[in-house]
Amino acid sequence: MRFKEHLLPVPRDDGTVENNAQFFEMPLDHFGNATGTFNNRYWVNATYYKPGGPVFLFDSGEQNAEPLLPYYLQEYHGLSATMRLAKRYSGVAILWEHRFYGDSLPFPVNENTTAEQWQFLNTEQALEDVVYFANRFSLASGRALNASTDNLLHPSRTPWVWLGGSYPGVRGALLRVRNPETIFAVWASSAPVHAQVDMAAYYKAAERSLTRNCSADWVAVTRFVDETLANGRAEETADLKFRLLSARSDGITKERAANTSAVSAAGVLMDPLNFYQYYGFEASVLPFCNVLETRNSTITPFETGLAANLGIVAALDAFLTAIREVNYDAIPGDADDPVQDRSWMWQYCSEYGFYQRGDPDNALSIETSFRSLERFQEECNATFPRGLPSSPAVQKVNKYGGWDMTPSNVLFTNGEFDPWRTMGLASIEANSSGRTPTVVVPRCDVAPQYPSFFGLTHANMVHVSDLRVLLTPDANHTDFKTVGFYSPVSQEPFYAGLGLFELALDEWLPCFGKDGHSAGGDAEQVFSP
Repeated sequence: MRFKEHLLPVPRDDGTVENNAQFFEMPLDHFGNATGTFNNRYWVNATYYKPGGPVFLFDSGEQNAEPLLPYYLQEYHGLSATMRLAKRYSGVAILWEHRFYGDSLPFPVNENTTAEQWQFLNTEQALEDVVYFANRFSLASGRALNASTDNLLHPSRTPWVWLGGSYPGVRGALLRVRNPETIFAVWASSAPVHAQVDMAAYYKAAERSLTRNCSADWVAVTRFVDETLANGRAEETADLKFRLLSARSDGITKERAANTSAVSAAGVLMDPLNFYQYYGFEASVLPFCNVLETRNSTITPFETGLAANLGIVAALDAFLTAIREVNYDAIPGDADDPVQDRSWMWQYCSEYGFYQRGDPDNALSIETSFRSLERFQEECNATFPRGLPSSPAVQKVNKYGGWDMTPSNVLFTNGEFDPWRTMGLASIEANSSGRTPTVVVPRCDVAPQYPSFFGLTHANMVHVSDLRVLLTPDANHTDFKTVGFYSPVSQEPFYAGLGLFELALDEWLPCFGKDGHSAGGDAEQVFSP
């Protein structure tokens, strides 16, 4: 339902976490008559900076940014694209926190946040935060400078380069279209730039990666559960709910199960996909499929699945046994953050949609049909009784091009089986624009000829697999709930993406100060490695 990175604060070798956060006084409202400001948090690493070097801004998006600090500005147990680029091009690196997340809160975020307060969390306000900050940011004793002539790091004198994955990748692409005078170049990883209310396509990426027998049984079991919960006798539905919930957790009473909604009970069938977008099929789903198709190592798998050979009862029994054996519910870690969960829910309910519904018309759908568009909208309206449009206003995002956007100086990277690829430029969905990536570096300020776009798709990879890489063991990466979607599941995507973006910057950075870009001042340009 959301894109988020689940990371815990990481201790340094001495057991402490270096923070050094800074705060920028940000207007609450960039466009209207509302007054007031709030403190927007960010961090800076100028270890490699030399005057004339670029600014590399890594956006944390819809989450508390602080847990990302060790990985993206300190390279704890690995490398980050942000710091590798800062070193190569003598730049300054910034980690940026989005309004209404972490400590960048104009108002307390909870069930009492009002509709009048939520109105300041929208795409335009958050994009303008970056523009406002870039025009005033300085390394000079933390002073905010207004005049570009006084500030070497002003976007008119120094190129600002954006890096972000998932929603932050969307933000980078939108800024390059909206404010090319501020953001000179972008690496947008796994960016779902097309906002759409109906995102039944989310699970299609997983469906494509499943083995034939596991897919067939998942579909059959889901159809059986949906039909029974919708139309079965009371005792049948109560018994099925009890079996479903008991497969997930011990200690479920029949009374509690009977009072559980059908959508919650059927949701147990999706437990094996809880971490799919982070780890992909092999790490997160294959263990489940192996237990399912071997009936917990008691038979040789059927090529066409259990349901087709032994019947739906056998398939359901094996499915629930597999959930119990893999025991996703017992995976350690507490990844929930009530602030970011509520803030992101406001964003997708108000502007982005992305309702990951089940699609009963799709013969291969593994998602329960109880997760309907109507159900998603009901949840939005119940959480935010006032202030929402009748349906997410996706046009406020798609006005920048959506699937058809053609920004210059942007690299789009994706994972082959990333569920969010379905809403990105590399989408292969039937209703998408059918764009094709090219690794040919386009000329500075020149977009690739439509329908191509500058980018690459990492084979067998999932969500944001390329903005950092883990090189040594890290206790935060021993379980699914703390690793987050920037998961270093493979080293190759990081080096492939970074290498291609460096080739692009080698082409683009020398044109800064030409063709309408003003470098200004007498600072030596240090863009070449």
